[in-house]
Amino acid sequence: MRTALSLALVALGGLTCPARSVAQPKPPNLPPHLMAPTDPLSPADERKQFTVPPGFDVQLVASEPDIQKPMQLAFDAKGRMWVTSSYHYPFPPANAKATDKLFILSDFDPETGKARKVQTFASDLNIPIGILPLPDCNSCLVSSVGEIRKYTDTDGDGKADKSEVLFSGFGFRDTHGMYNSYTLMPDGWVYACHGFNNDSKVRGKDGHEIQMQSGNTFRFRPDGSRLETWTRGQVNPFGMAVDPWFNLYTADCHSKPITQLVPGAYYESFGKPHDGLGFTPHVTAHPHKSTGLCGLVWYDADHFPKEYKDVMLLGDVVSNCISADKIVWKGSTPVAQERPDFLTSTDRWFRPVDIKLGPDGALYVADFYNKIIGHYEVDLKDPRRDKDRGRIWRIVWKGTDGKAPAPKFAYTDLTTEKPEAIDKLLGHPNLAVRLAATNQLIARDVNAKSVADGSDVYQVHRLWVDAARAWRHGQAAEKAEPRRDSSLLASHALRARRAHDEWGREHPNGEQSRRQQPRLERADAHTLRAAAEWMGWGAKAEHIKPLVEVLAKCPADDTLLRQAARIALRNCLRDNPKAWPDGYDATYADVALAIPQFEAAKYLTVQLCEKKLPAERLPAAAEHITRHGGEAFETVLFAALAEQANADAILAGFRGVQARGAKLNAAATIDLFRNAQKALADTKSVAWGLRVLNALPAVGTGTLKLTPDAVAALTTMLSTKAPDEVRVGAAETLLKYVPADAVEAIRKQLADGTTPEPVRVGCLLALAASNSKDAQSVARDALKDVPYRVAVQIGLSLAGTKEGTGVLFATVKDGKAPQRLLQEKAILERLKSSNLPGWDKQVADLTKNIPPADQRIAAVLKDRATGFARSKGDPKDGAKLFTKHCAACHKIGDAGGKIAPQLDGIGVRGAERLLEDVLDPNRNVDQAFRARSITTTDDRTITALVLRADGEVLVVADPEGKEKRIPLKDIAENRETQLSAMPANFADVIPESEFYNLLAYLLEQKAKEPPKKEK
Repeated sequence: MRTALSLALVALGGLTCPARSVAQPKPPNLPPHLMAPTDPLSPADERKQFTVPPGFDVQLVASEPDIQKPMQLAFDAKGRMWVTSSYHYPFPPANAKATDKLFILSDFDPETGKARKVQTFASDLNIPIGILPLPDCNSCLVSSVGEIRKYTDTDGDGKADKSEVLFSGFGFRDTHGMYNSYTLMPDGWVYACHGFNNDSKVRGKDGHEIQMQSGNTFRFRPDGSRLETWTRGQVNPFGMAVDPWFNLYTADCHSKPITQLVPGAYYESFGKPHDGLGFTPHVTAHPHKSTGLCGLVWYDADHFPKEYKDVMLLGDVVSNCISADKIVWKGSTPVAQERPDFLTSTDRWFRPVDIKLGPDGALYVADFYNKIIGHYEVDLKDPRRDKDRGRIWRIVWKGTDGKAPAPKFAYTDLTTEKPEAIDKLLGHPNLAVRLAATNQLIARDVNAKSVADGSDVYQVHRLWVDAARAWRHGQAAEKAEPRRDSSLLASHALRARRAHDEWGREHPNGEQSRRQQPRLERADAHTLRAAAEWMGWGAKAEHIKPLVEVLAKCPADDTLLRQAARIALRNCLRDNPKAWPDGYDATYADVALAIPQFEAAKYLTVQLCEKKLPAERLPAAAEHITRHGGEAFETVLFAALAEQANADAILAGFRGVQARGAKLNAAATIDLFRNAQKALADTKSVAWGLRVLNALPAVGTGTLKLTPDAVAALTTMLSTKAPDEVRVGAAETLLKYVPADAVEAIRKQLADGTTPEPVRVGCLLALAASNSKDAQSVARDALKDVPYRVAVQIGLSLAGTKEGTGVLFATVKDGKAPQRLLQEKAILERLKSSNLPGWDKQVADLTKNIPPADQRIAAVLKDRATGFARSKGDPKDGAKLFTKHCAACHKIGDAGGKIAPQLDGIGVRGAERLLEDVLDPNRNVDQAFRARSITTTDDRTITALVLRADGEVLVVADPEGKEKRIPLKDIAENRETQLSAMPANFADVIPESEFYNLLAYLLEQKAKEPPKKEK
């Protein structure tokens, strides 16, 4: 029963007072802070802060105290809304009982949208996010930390009295990136998102196990029998939508957030590789306001004006708005065209985390009303994170004259409705209604009388109902063929056939389709997409030729058709290894890179040796050949690459050998060593020779020795006016093969006042990283006179070995190196890994007379803030500095790396926060981006960000964003640090005047506002 307080709060909701319904103004001149600068508002006052297009109204459905903080929403077959909520978030209770709740809202007032009935269905949940009421409406699937549970109301009192765990093993290290957005499709699968920075290992009742790390999508059977990975990659997908073709979409956590899910595709993420076919492109090409995007809906109903049909609406929890993108088609590829924001709010507490299309055609919005939304930028334990407030809003069309009729639910209770009445809903204008009716008929397994000549959309949903009955009763898929020639029907028929054949494989008595592959000569793009996905799933040899033909005719702008066909062709060649052609074909060569098999490696080797492969494909081909072809092709491969002087491909070949956990065979090693030395005599080929010599692994049977001519050539290179990178490369090569000669030669260059600074620094770092005591002593002697930024780099290198650590301590003690080197957190982490007895006491003794590091950083921040306020930073010059110092890891727009967070829109943080981010990156480091201290079996220590495991190799990124590969067998210790992988000495690396230019550029990175709505 509702309390007087709750009734009073509902009354204060101002349901008779519409939200401002005016032409979209320019958004207020307030940055979308991650921490709202204002106090919370009542639901009634918050509602007044919304701006929507003319003719729309925002209505309060429910709020605190009747509900808690809503996470995700879902409607059931009775028209009720199920809402997951969490008080515990962001920390699951460790020892206390979980008390998060699942609510059911019903009896909605058609005029005001208010839910007149709120029930608590379950109250023992632990940060529940994903929710799916099943077609019987008595049970639901819901997430609870680490699990997917099924709750059932067996006595009909509206409360769950039975629960079971369907799946367990989901990761929850990062609670803002857990599994979510359960979507039941007529093929009998529930599709879902797997969020950022969590590792999951989950199996179904059939024993099939999947593993997911960070962003992915997956699907599972609602009875708990099986799970499967659907797509790989993405950053943090949260929110799923479906279109009339039954394509699925997710909202991802970056500024171009809408992703259509191509089965088996890989999408770009932090530090993850693709499968050899490249990353599948996103639907959006234009940047949105922020990267905090979640909740997604495809509008396909008749309540809103017709211009909103095929518009995708997306919640932006950072910018406090709902964005809009109109979808246009390039063949089978959806392209998002930017539209004005659909809803904006001046209340910075408004956090639209989920959006659903209701059975009435209105939009329903879960508002995780909160002062703080930043998960990494603001301490998770900050007491200002709100625990109690949450709202659900309904957005309706009232017409520009305010007289449009209130939206009505298309059904009241499908569970008791006659099948014939449900059948009529299969052609309803509202996609959400059609899907609910389709799933209800499938769940009931009744043979409802169908409409003889319904619309295409009716026939589509009827086709799926008929297909499901065919699955259930072991009948052929031909029972569910389309009744007319239609692009929409043809594509759905193919997808239904795939679902039918999957069922047939799962069930021994199931009958698979006997129909031959579809005729594709005059098929439209959507049908070709569906056919490609079907052929790729069946993966038969006879599908190869038609798929090659599809690729040959695929328009350049239909990128998703091309990707789907490539995935399908990959599957067919993978499952039919004898189907490779004899001669070169660019299509086969392209797909071969995604097939980890000996036959694919053999095909690529032949084409590479015959010089058929384009130069830009050689590195990928070389890595594939050595990884999957084994030792069989190494000698001939590297001989061919040496002839072509392709160092990139040779080094890629080394990576492939490493990844399979092997050593390069002696014959190939010696041949490469000989050819690389010969290259030193020719200025045109010296660069590749140096790179190969420096990367060449040692031969197991002996030591590689440079010829006297090679040593002389390298010494000459070091001392001449060769390019800087050549001179440094020569120093590194000499140190590797003839350290005694190298130290003397390098010492001479350091003493030469004309030696360029990049060469001097490169040589010092090479000396510091060497195992040679003489080399380390030269680096030590230089510490007193080099710029501090260089001293830090030398100190890091010395601290990477036990011997170097001793040298570093002695040098600081003797006053020949700055004491504050021993306050650098990156150096301290390496000293900690050295296991040197008493290292911490030595640090304390040697730094007791200098100011603490935090005090020094605070002074630098203050000075730089004052200096920037007085300066006139040049953003154009700052863009160049970003490219030089930051773009290896960070991305803005389409440029840069994706190792660390994307920086689109970072300018909204303001100068003070950006100064902290750049100059003191270790202040607040999220677990996902903490560097790790890795000690190898030869007692070397590096500090790096782990990107991924690649076969028998751990791939990491050093502070400069360069990938390094460490064989797993060579790792003695791998521990997490509290450090950012970002260098902490930018104040020393970038001159002060240039630093202000970089800051000016970053401050300019504010999201472009969407176009204004035409009046």
